[in-house]
Amino acid sequence: MRLQQQQPMSQRYRVRTDFRKNVNFKLIVPISRGTASLRVRAFQTSESVGQDKQQPSLHTKVAIIGGGPAGHTAAIYAARAELEPIVFEGFMAAGIAPGGQLTTTTYVENFPGFVEPILGYELTDKFRQHSARYGTQILTETVTSVDLLVHDTLKPPGLYRGLPSRSMEDADLGAPKQLAHAEEVQRPRRPFKLWTPSRCITADTIIIATGASARRLSFPGSGDESEGGFWNRGISACAICDGTSPLIRNKPVAVVGGGDSAMEEALFLTRYASKVYIVHRFDYLEASKAMARRALANPKIEIKWCSQVVEAQGNDQGNLGSITIARSPVDAHKSAPVGLSGTVPPPPSSAFLHERLDVGGLFFAIGHRPATDFLQGQLDLDEYGYIVTVPGSTVTSVPGVFAAGDVMDRSFRQAITAAGRGCMAALEAERFLHALHAAPDAIGAGSEGRQSGHGVAGGMVAAAEV
Repeated sequence: MRLQQQQPMSQRYRVRTDFRKNVNFKLIVPISRGTASLRVRAFQTSESVGQDKQQPSLHTKVAIIGGGPAGHTAAIYAARAELEPIVFEGFMAAGIAPGGQLTTTTYVENFPGFVEPILGYELTDKFRQHSARYGTQILTETVTSVDLLVHDTLKPPGLYRGLPSRSMEDADLGAPKQLAHAEEVQRPRRPFKLWTPSRCITADTIIIATGASARRLSFPGSGDESEGGFWNRGISACAICDGTSPLIRNKPVAVVGGGDSAMEEALFLTRYASKVYIVHRFDYLEASKAMARRALANPKIEIKWCSQVVEAQGNDQGNLGSITIARSPVDAHKSAPVGLSGTVPPPPSSAFLHERLDVGGLFFAIGHRPATDFLQGQLDLDEYGYIVTVPGSTVTSVPGVFAAGDVMDRSFRQAITAAGRGCMAALEAERFLHALHAAPDAIGAGSEGRQSGHGVAGGMVAAAEV
C-alpha cells in the first residue's frame, strides 16, 4: 500500500484547552481523521490534580504495587540486585487480603517445589517471607493513585523496540512507537509518584502487579463461610485451581457462564467430574463456534438454557451439596440483554421454573476485573481493562513502568505464570535503571527533582492520534 508523506505535527493537530471542574485539559485534536481510527489517551498535566496531596516521604528505585506471586517474585529479584524495592501489598484492596487471589483458594497442588498440597494463604506467606529475607520493604497499604507522566524520552535499547505503533503509517514503515508528544507535554524529568492513604512515595521505576479479581454472583449461599455461604467450600472461580479437589472428583458440578472461559472450564472439569452442567442465562452460547461445538459434543456436559442460579445449599459435611436454578419460560433475548447484569426487568418470580441440581462444585466463569482503575488512563489498556505490554515482555506504554501477573494476562491467570512475569519485570526494570543512570542528564534532572522536594503535578492532557 502506498503511503502519503506524513504531515508535521503542527499541521496534523490543533490544540484546544478546556476548563472543567478546575482541571485543565489540553486536547490534541486531529484536523482530519482520514480512514484511520481515532485513538485517545489521557494524561495529567502540571496544573491540576494532586497539588494538595502530601509531599514525598520515601524514594525507591523500584516500587512494586501488588503482593501476590508476581509482586513478590519481582521483589525477590530486585532485592537480590540491591535495588531496595518497596512492595505495596494493599490493605483489603478490591476486598481481597494481601497476597491476592491465592488467599481465596484452598489447597494449591500445582506450584512447583511443593510436593504436598499447600493452602493458598500459606503459599502467599512464604512468598512474603522470601522477599523480606532479601531486604524488601513491605508496606500493607493500598496505592490509590499514581502520576506516571514524566517528560522522559529515554528508551533503553532492546526494551522498547518491539512496541506496537499507534498509527497505520508507523506500523507500515516500521517506525518506533512515540510514547508521548514531547512537543506538547512540557514536563520536567522527575521520578514517578505514588499515593497511599497515609503517604506519598517517589520511584524511578514501577512494577504493577495488582492482579485481577474474579467476578462473582450474589445469591443465598454464594458468600464466604462467615456469611453462611460456600465460597471455597464447593464454590470457586477457578476450575484449574480447584477442579481436582476431593470435594468434586466423581461428582456432578456446575459452571455458570456462556463464553469461551466457561466452555474451557466445563471441558476441563469433565476429566474429574461425573457430569458438568453449564448454567447460562440465554438460549445461545456467546463462546466461539469451535468451543461451543466441543462443549455440545461432550456427553458429560448438559446445558441449562435460559437459567440462573438462585440459591446454594449445603450437605452434612458443611460443603456445597446442591444448587437451585430458575429457568425463564420466555425467550432469553427478550428477558435480559447481553452482559453480566441486565437492565431489563426479569419476568415475575412466579414465571420461573425452579429445579434443584445435586452438585459438589459450582464454578463462576463470567470473567475477571483487572485492578487498573487507580491508573486513571495513564497506561494503555485493552478493551477488557488489562494493561497492554509488548509481546514477550512486561514493558508498558510508559518507559520505566512494567506490568506483571494477572493485571496484564487475560489468558492464563495462574500463580506460576504470574511469578514468571514478575521475574521478567524485575530484570527489565534493572536494565532500565542501568540505562537511566548511564545518561548524565537523566541523573542530574532526577536528583534535582528529589532535592527540590517538588512532586510531579497532576492534570490531564489527552493526546489523540490517527
